[in-house]
Amino acid sequence: MSTFDVHCHIHETPATLGVLDSSSNKHIAYCVQATRYSDWGSVARLKEEYGDRIVPAFGLHPWFVEQVESGEIPETWRSELKLLVTKYGGIVGECGLDKAARNPATGQLYPFEPQIALLKAQLAIAHELDVPVSVHCVRAFGALADVLREAEAAGTLPPRIMLHSYSGSPDMLQQLFLRGELGARVYASYSRLVNGRNLQKTLQCIRAMPHSRVLVESDLHDASTAALALDQAIDMVAEAHGWSLDDACRQLAENAQAFFAK
Repeated sequence: MSTFDVHCHIHETPATLGVLDSSSNKHIAYCVQATRYSDWGSVARLKEEYGDRIVPAFGLHPWFVEQVESGEIPETWRSELKLLVTKYGGIVGECGLDKAARNPATGQLYPFEPQIALLKAQLAIAHELDVPVSVHCVRAFGALADVLREAEAAGTLPPRIMLHSYSGSPDMLQQLFLRGELGARVYASYSRLVNGRNLQKTLQCIRAMPHSRVLVESDLHDASTAALALDQAIDMVAEAHGWSLDDACRQLAENAQAFFAK
């Protein structure tokens, strides 16, 4: 039975990738998520090297929206993204909305309306290619729900949508995301790195999701620490439901297989 780290960035620290060959890590499959245009090649190479143990995700994170706006990222990015997802059997991500992060060079918040346009473009690609999408959201859950409901009304939702390291409330899950056609497609993923900061709220959020649509992730860049972080995320799910670790691992493996299914 495989263990799935459904959201990580281990391509960013290639010096640590040797641990993927160790016997203690060979049961783990990784969804390696690009965040910027310049990442796409390294994620593709990781897929070429490790085969089925890697699910590649190609996308543009909202922190890089200004590079799209300025033309630093070429206008061909959409067609390139489609080609990579198709060639490597990947998903779309990491994309999303962020009302908290600031550009470290300017100290300004990343412009929000362009973020919405960038997210919509990537959701449209995921729908067109019939692949899942991994979504980052910080302090923008209402806006994200609006974008997804618009796609629902137009019949253009991606087949499955991961709310990565979901940090909203249990009520938001119920009110914004778990209704209608959208509610049948949403998965929520949890990491110790992000969600361990408020453990009691996280346990409530895990309980608020259908058992079959909870996922776990490390959200780490360092492959040498990802396995431990993944175990800690599994522990949170087991604690939330009073499950044994074996039962939690079994359910989470089934959920991940369903999320990534072709």
